[in-house]
Amino acid sequence: MRETPLKAEHEKLGARMVDFAGWYMPVTYTNIKEEHVRVRTKMGLFDVSHMGRYWVSGKDQLKFVDKVITNSRADMEPGRIRYSLVCNGQGGVLDDVLVYSAGDEGTMFVVNAGNRDKIWKWFEKERKGFVLDIKDMSEDFAMIAMQGPASVQVLAKISNVDHKALKYYRFTRGTVLGETDVIVSRTGYTGEDGFELIMAKDKAAHFWREILGVSASLGGGPAGLGCRDTLRLEAGMPLYGHELEETITPLEAGLDWGVRLDKAEFIGKAALDEQKKNGLKVKLVGLNVAGKRIPRQGQEIVKDNKVVGKIASGTLGPWVEAVIATGFVPAAQANVGNKFQIKLKEDQMLDAMVVPLPFYTRPKKK
Repeated sequence: MRETPLKAEHEKLGARMVDFAGWYMPVTYTNIKEEHVRVRTKMGLFDVSHMGRYWVSGKDQLKFVDKVITNSRADMEPGRIRYSLVCNGQGGVLDDVLVYSAGDEGTMFVVNAGNRDKIWKWFEKERKGFVLDIKDMSEDFAMIAMQGPASVQVLAKISNVDHKALKYYRFTRGTVLGETDVIVSRTGYTGEDGFELIMAKDKAAHFWREILGVSASLGGGPAGLGCRDTLRLEAGMPLYGHELEETITPLEAGLDWGVRLDKAEFIGKAALDEQKKNGLKVKLVGLNVAGKRIPRQGQEIVKDNKVVGKIASGTLGPWVEAVIATGFVPAAQANVGNKFQIKLKEDQMLDAMVVPLPFYTRPKKK
């Protein structure tokens, strides 16, 4: 298994380590519920160094990036970040990515850990005919996420970054813990306010220990992959391999806002145009599930004794205090309030009802 620069730090804290997409990662330090609530109310610190980070530069970088993503790069101001999809020719999702605009200097991609090699090969294949340079920065840098309401106070204590000026889905380079040129972005995967920091890998352990020390007085602490999953599902955020796959399009996954069908040609555009024109056959929905049993990925969704869909993700939402799930059902049956059953075994069924996504929305500041 691959290891991040923070492996030893996780082990010192007694984390339960698991294999995640080929990476040796912490799933919990105490328990999922405690860490989940900490992020919602205080601050959780996540090691996200396993994510891929690719830098694209050169004369044709804008043309290349706009070819391989569904969103628009050309009209992004420097310092802006956009969520986008990388699709195949059939409109299926190869990965969902964050695109960082450094203006004419270049573009950074943050890609999912399990798709790092696949996206690198895809970019190498599609770069033919373009004048550009693609650099894999993943092994040279580490990435740490501070998530939760107290993360603003923590950032103020450890950096010279003006959090008021740094709006959501923006990034800047600043001095953090005495280190210059650290990338600080106001992004995350939890549904909470927070920041993601990218620093040289040899500084990662120092950053981790210092941030934990500063955040402790504010109720902060480490958080693992277990609560990262429950947090993102409550917030209605997709996970590749569940809500997103190569056979699922962004439109079916409810990610229309990440697709710019009005821009020039991009890979998958023709297929998505056709799907938009003809209408969706299936659609991702949120499900509120009766009882305490948790649906699992791939379990069948039933309507009038007929299998009509499948579960994508399911969990007991620690904050919403309900069993929640996402699943794909016929688009004509995706309306809120529609009722289904989820098949656990031949003689075991769970009642479920379609509810709006997300299951949780962060309260607005007064």
